[in-house]
Amino acid sequence: MNSSKQGEDILDTTTTATTDWNTVDDLDPLVGSHSNRAEDSFELQSTEDPQVPPLSGSLIRDIEWKGNILKIYPLDYQKVPLVKYQVLACFVMFTVFGFNDQSIGTLLPKLMEYYDTSKVQVSNIFLIQLSGYICASLLNERVHNKYGMRGGMMLAATLCIIFFAILMSKPVNFPIFMFCCFPLGLGIGILDASCNVLVGNMLVHKNELMGIMHAVYGCAAMLTPPLVAHFVKWGHWSLYFIIPFAMSVLGAFIIVPSFRFETAAKYHYTCQQDDNNNQEPTPEPTAINDSQPPVQESFLQILSLPPILLYALFLFAYLGAEITTGAWFYTYVLETKSSDQIKMSYMASTFWIGLTAGRLILAFVTKRAFSNEYRACRVYCAFTVGFYTLYMLVGWINSDSTLYLITLSVVMFCCGFFIGPLFPSASIVAVQVLPSKLQISGVGMAVAAGGCGGAILPYSAGILTHWIGIQWIPTLCWLMVVMFSVVWILYPKYIKGHSEYL
Repeated sequence: MNSSKQGEDILDTTTTATTDWNTVDDLDPLVGSHSNRAEDSFELQSTEDPQVPPLSGSLIRDIEWKGNILKIYPLDYQKVPLVKYQVLACFVMFTVFGFNDQSIGTLLPKLMEYYDTSKVQVSNIFLIQLSGYICASLLNERVHNKYGMRGGMMLAATLCIIFFAILMSKPVNFPIFMFCCFPLGLGIGILDASCNVLVGNMLVHKNELMGIMHAVYGCAAMLTPPLVAHFVKWGHWSLYFIIPFAMSVLGAFIIVPSFRFETAAKYHYTCQQDDNNNQEPTPEPTAINDSQPPVQESFLQILSLPPILLYALFLFAYLGAEITTGAWFYTYVLETKSSDQIKMSYMASTFWIGLTAGRLILAFVTKRAFSNEYRACRVYCAFTVGFYTLYMLVGWINSDSTLYLITLSVVMFCCGFFIGPLFPSASIVAVQVLPSKLQISGVGMAVAAGGCGGAILPYSAGILTHWIGIQWIPTLCWLMVVMFSVVWILYPKYIKGHSEYL
């Protein structure tokens, strides 16, 4: 590659940048930096042969940009050690995500008893967390513009540490308990967008890593019902929150060193480099000019883009179906099948076991059996609709026999197995069709929409079942699954110019 061409690629059009090539021996063991395009790693080589893979030392450079020294590196965990720790931090924080999401659903009966509230009042918790998610969607881009990904991740971890500590202490009244759910929703909304964008931009094994990260979430959610049941039986239900609190502290300890170079200046630089690399005109009349800085785009402008709008609608229905299933299934079987709390808590875990297994196993199947993630998800959606139909039909049978409960557990496992990989694969598709400067804001808004679905739909299900009966939960979940499957089918019709991904 011509050396003068390399210089033009590295220099900003208005600011002089200097490159300091490092060797492996000169590096901190954790040092690395972000570059989310595979071709960038070849531009950084000093070798004349473009087919020769770059050495690990040549992947790391110092850039002086607008008075800041930036560490620039590709998102390749195999060659840049620091990226491994960033992925580990995402995995740890996603366990917090899973322990939080399933805890409220499993604690519903105990919260109603302890605070002497109705099912409808307790369901307000979902709306409180929804408010936090909405705020996260509005603040995500601002947080990253001002503090970088480092600031966003630390803010999320700090909010989790503070408010899980309060929940641990067993709040004296229900309003305090509900209030704590707002900052937790805010922190998890920021965390969700940041981690999905980071892992979705990996240069190698991003589908597998995304599947593992979301499987970690599912594993935490899977463990929650039996853990909560044992804490409730012990008589200290609030001490369950020690678990997500401890994981938040661990996550913060990993985030501090691993994201120390992910500053606001680096975030601006990465977005600008993506703008410079993207020379193709946008084919859609509703799309936003990529040459504009991300802060100039309004909420409605970004949300009106077909890739973001469809992703948001998909996550709205998807998380609504997933969380409604997970949050209400325990109460559903407890009230309609058997009053044995411990046995039903293990039965409720079968959905999360399936979800975790699906994300782990199908993450490796997707790239090998399908041409892209989108087409894999179409098949998974079809299986999900089929098994939720079985869930709805089997659920209408009134029985508490061992054979029946085993059958229902197997059906729930299969529901979780095929619904599980949809979220991580949909996140990869979103990152594939969006430019870098719209990934944080776009994914953040879609995740917030998913949070809305994950709050509004379980809340609505709670209100409806208060009037029509808890036995309708399987039917309501089936309707949500059909909704997101229809949205997924519409992707190629409205997203143009990305046929290789659809």
